[in-house]
Amino acid sequence: MFASGAALLVGSGWLARTRLTDEEVSAFRALNEQSDAMKDAAWALMLGGTFGAVPAAAGVALLAGRRRLALELAIGGTAAYLLAKGVKPIVGRARPHGLLRGVRFRDEIGGNEGWISGHAAVSSSLALIAAPQLPPAGRAAAYGAATAIGLSRMYAGAHMPLDVIGGAGLGLMIASLMPDPRGR
Repeated sequence: MFASGAALLVGSGWLARTRLTDEEVSAFRALNEQSDAMKDAAWALMLGGTFGAVPAAAGVALLAGRRRLALELAIGGTAAYLLAKGVKPIVGRARPHGLLRGVRFRDEIGGNEGWISGHAAVSSSLALIAAPQLPPAGRAAAYGAATAIGLSRMYAGAHMPLDVIGGAGLGLMIASLMPDPRGR
């Protein structure tokens, strides 16, 4: 799992440093050019990738009596948040509005660097850490939410696809470093 996450992180960073491809621009525009009708739902989804999602997820685990899982969510989610901020300067890729014309903004976007998406890193780390402890429907919901959060960042005009892939890769790396869930 760690190697797969590293491949996504490093590969997306390497590609993001080269040039924008028509495929990446098309994927971004397919989401970003949708109607504003989904703006409120996308904003609500994006909260699942903020730092505030970390204590929220840990708190839910704690309330469910899963102290070790709560600790792992707190550690993993915090690591994703901090490491995402730390690796951004490595690639130094601009946000979509610095790469393309006509980007629709649907969220307040802080900072100038797009690669990697911190929202994707946080949400994927939380989902992947929690998933082994969830029933099948809960796992599907966690994975679906993490995916939707990444897509919502493109819809909001905050990230290109490679930014989201890199964030998901970092989340996968972090989750793979957590102890075997059978020991929880």
